[in-house]
Amino acid sequence: MLIDWNFKKLGKILKAVTKEKNKQDVKINGFSIDTRSIKKGEIFCALKGNNHDGHDYLNQAYNNGASCLMLSDTNKYIPNIPYIAVENVLESIEKIAKKTRKSINTRFIAITGSVGKTGTKEMIKSALESVGKTFANKGSYNNHIGVPLSMSNTPNDSKYCIYELGMNRIGEIKKLSNLVSPEVGIITAIENSHLKGLKTLENIADAKSELLNNIQKDGCFIYNADTNFSDQLEKKAQKLKIKTIISYGKTSEANIKFLGKIRYKNKYLIKAKYFNQEISWKMPDLAEHWYINSLCILGIAKYYNLNFNSLLKGLENFELPPGRGNVIHAQKWSKKFFIIDDSYNSSPASLEASLKKFNELHCRGKKIAILGDMNELGEKSESLHLNMKKVIEKTNIDKIFTIGKYMRVLYRALSPSIEKEHFNNILKLEQILKKILRSNDMLLVKGSNSVGLHLLVKKIAGAKNDL
Repeated sequence: MLIDWNFKKLGKILKAVTKEKNKQDVKINGFSIDTRSIKKGEIFCALKGNNHDGHDYLNQAYNNGASCLMLSDTNKYIPNIPYIAVENVLESIEKIAKKTRKSINTRFIAITGSVGKTGTKEMIKSALESVGKTFANKGSYNNHIGVPLSMSNTPNDSKYCIYELGMNRIGEIKKLSNLVSPEVGIITAIENSHLKGLKTLENIADAKSELLNNIQKDGCFIYNADTNFSDQLEKKAQKLKIKTIISYGKTSEANIKFLGKIRYKNKYLIKAKYFNQEISWKMPDLAEHWYINSLCILGIAKYYNLNFNSLLKGLENFELPPGRGNVIHAQKWSKKFFIIDDSYNSSPASLEASLKKFNELHCRGKKIAILGDMNELGEKSESLHLNMKKVIEKTNIDKIFTIGKYMRVLYRALSPSIEKEHFNNILKLEQILKKILRSNDMLLVKGSNSVGLHLLVKKIAGAKNDL
């Protein structure tokens, strides 16, 4: 359950104008910005965005169970329920998040990175749940709205809270990590992404490393020693005098080193050197970078003095979040085939990792890669897409299907010996798949979310995730 929020208490904290109904106080069970998913007893916070104004949905919020409203525009139609009128709804949610942070006795962990942060956050959650109640924000709730909203909805009996922090410009991680004020901060990777706004890899490193400024001084910084600018991250943490600094990765200098994997029935036995101790644990068949990022859990265990065997047990049946490389057993068009659904997002580093994993997979049919544009790469978009040529040509993929203006550049550069085809729209791609797919074929579907390949997966999957 949440902090004991009620209408009157919230009004006082926000120093806002309130309008009650029958002078009765109202208990608030949560905070929502979406009338489609609002739960009974929650307060609807009417945000004004670029495309939608929450004030246009006040009546829908009321009909769907909102107990009261938080709004900034009293000129709109307001249903007959209590409301709190504030100058700025988002700033008010941030105030509630700060109050929540100060009011609950829990351990706060923040995680960011160019790639891998959502899946790693979910791995950490799976591990920590074995030793205490754990809360984490949803993958899409990692921005300037999602983080304070998630913090406001944090159960007050949580032992551990994990917040994923996203960004696409300088200053965002600084503000979000200031809200969270974590004991433990984790950076999974510094890679080419969000170049449209940040221009250079060095700027990305600077933006991600803003997290370090808000880690508590007696806290812990955990980072991937294999990534770009890892030395600079360590030096900054030392300069800030963060008490505990832990590195993980494949490099020999890492405090927690990945030693390899061994096939174990339908899973893998992951081997690592944990400071001076060799340990192993079981995980599903995943791409190698997931195994490497799981090492940060050992860093958390070290800092909090937790039993790492208990934590690692929680990874044995770990399932990736949707669209991050899940294996789907699909049945469509009277055929049974496999889909590697990596359609949530794409960047040069994550695409290379997906292609390498796809190359390793055994398949009785043909392997078909469907690749959509990697967006937000700015001036380097064409060159970074072309860089995938060598990676693709080293694989045993049977067919390459591309979609998007930058993938067209890659398509044209690929060797004529590769069976390939470019598409301008997803509907045409679906029609071709219907014709050429055979039972036991395997599809890799990878692209930035805005390309819409997740919609293609949804149409042709016809089955639940099966790892």
